[in-house]
Amino acid sequence: MDLRQVEYFLAVVDHGGVTRAAAAICIAQPSLSQAVRALERELGSELFHRTGRGLVLTAAGKALTGPARQILQDANEARSAVADVADLRAGRLEVAAHAALAVDPLTSALAALRRRFPGVSVRLLEPRDDEEMARLVRDGSCELALTYLPIPDLGLPVRELGSQEVWGVLPPGTSVPDGPLPVRLLHDTPVIGIQGHSALRATVLAALDRAGVRMRRATVTRHREAVVPMVLAGAGAAFLTRWYADQAARGGAVVRTLAPPMVCRYGLVHRTGPLSPAAAALLDLLLPASG
Repeated sequence: MDLRQVEYFLAVVDHGGVTRAAAAICIAQPSLSQAVRALERELGSELFHRTGRGLVLTAAGKALTGPARQILQDANEARSAVADVADLRAGRLEVAAHAALAVDPLTSALAALRRRFPGVSVRLLEPRDDEEMARLVRDGSCELALTYLPIPDLGLPVRELGSQEVWGVLPPGTSVPDGPLPVRLLHDTPVIGIQGHSALRATVLAALDRAGVRMRRATVTRHREAVVPMVLAGAGAAFLTRWYADQAARGGAVVRTLAPPMVCRYGLVHRTGPLSPAAAALLDLLLPASG
């Protein structure tokens, strides 16, 4: 049965006959009668006794009345839920993001999304690497993924959003000249390596290679949140984006831009097809950050 048949059936029940029901819902009487008979044929049972004085519900018709009202109520609730999501009054958005990008630019974009659409909730995941990020997007665990570029060909649409400068962050008390720090001066410096997404690491390694600089690996970690404390404790230098560099500077680290500059691009990965309203709204908020 379809919803139209259910609506017509209940209209006959509520208005006590086909004529009054047809007038109430603005439909031709023959069309209403045909719809009711089609429903009876589909269910294999008469729903009304047709007497000279009108229509009277059969036992089957009485049994259908309650479930029919529930069907319409559920359908209305479903329409309302879909409308709420479409209008961003409700809904949930799953996003995967590299840790550094979750801090900047994603944090400010999510805050703006929350202010504009408080009914939309966001679940944020940090994938271990590009392969896990692709899996999260492909299997629907996340609709969007924010990552550094370039990435391997994952068979997914990629949209570049912007770039971030990489800063040199050195332990407190390190003697370096003022102004942008020449990369060549970092030769043989102990460095804290960060595992995970390959693009940011590749940007740093390529810049060091072009400058003919080799650094001594002091520590390698997946725990990005541990890097600044390690630098502050004197465990080594690090290459970090602006937000983390500012955190380190507040703790007393020596922080410099680099010469030549190190710049890493970032972008958005998603499945093929249109974005959900919530995902499209977040993308609009991220685009201004691309400059």
